[in-house]
Amino acid sequence: MDSNIVSLVHALGILQGLVLGIILLFTNKKYKSTLFLGLFLIGFAIEFLPILLHDLKILEHNPGLILIPINFTWIIFPLFFIYVQKISIFSNERITYRVLYPGAISILFQFLLYFLPDAAKEFLRNSHIFDAYFILGLLYSAYIVYRINLYIKNHIDEVKNQFASVKNRQLQWVRFFAAFCLALVAVRIGTLFIDATPFLHLFISSINLIFVFSIAIVGIIQYNVISVANKSTSPEKENILKKEISNNKILELINRIDDYVIDSEIFTKLDLSVVDIASALGEHPRDISLAINTHYNKNFNTYINEFRVNKAKKLLKENVLGNLSVEGLSKEVGFHSKASFYTAFKKSTGTTPKNYIDRFLIS
Repeated sequence: MDSNIVSLVHALGILQGLVLGIILLFTNKKYKSTLFLGLFLIGFAIEFLPILLHDLKILEHNPGLILIPINFTWIIFPLFFIYVQKISIFSNERITYRVLYPGAISILFQFLLYFLPDAAKEFLRNSHIFDAYFILGLLYSAYIVYRINLYIKNHIDEVKNQFASVKNRQLQWVRFFAAFCLALVAVRIGTLFIDATPFLHLFISSINLIFVFSIAIVGIIQYNVISVANKSTSPEKENILKKEISNNKILELINRIDDYVIDSEIFTKLDLSVVDIASALGEHPRDISLAINTHYNKNFNTYINEFRVNKAKKLLKENVLGNLSVEGLSKEVGFHSKASFYTAFKKSTGTTPKNYIDRFLIS
């Protein structure tokens, strides 16, 4: 395979990451935190610059560029982690900027190495010491990706405790990109021990092109997930709060919640949140979600969707020979989309609306 093609793809990837990263730096707004995502993309793109310099044999003719301080392995994934925290439902809690410290130390260390004599830099580049430093950076990246996955899991749990509609709020795409990043880390470790073919280099670079473009587009579209409660509740704090609420209080509160939801049919509201019920009952949103969690062992989203599904089953029965469309039915009972209605209906009944009609009503 022509090495010029591989070099061209590397160059395009670097250029694309820099341009998109800079764009994201300047699209940072009140409800759209893209600053750290932009820094992540810029760092991610520059990471591949040494490969391009090697492809073009620039390092051979300019030994002074050896160990140029552009290895951001220790800091790019922590930057992405900070971005995730800033757009999550827990953004009003403390952001863990300390995950950036190893990366900052790494960059400072690289600057110190860069001013060593060329012979010393050449020795370090070819030594196992530098390989170990690089592998440790990749392992730290894998640890950060693991923390991102845990963080998103807690984020999704809290979103479902606050919103009846979770569309565009769960940040599931972060999990997909985290899995990609973990695979990328594994591949980069592997290339230290086996010689990668030009085809493999081309494949990885092409995937990176798609990755960088996709994450930039998602970052531009994605708005911050704002907590509707005064303060979001982490799993650790939730366990403490559960102990503070007596069983009598929970039972009394859950009866009031059930009566209000059934009588008002507030579950049909498209953008229903736990705050709507809390305001109507004069309670704190946290107490509403905790009462539902504790008594029913369900999150707010599941609790509300069951009322919606029961309403849908009733309407299906009444309109079995009518012209009520599935999309119209989903809106009627409070779902944002037909897809979310199908998912909730199947989760609750074990079958689709059409099969429900065929199996339980027509027969």
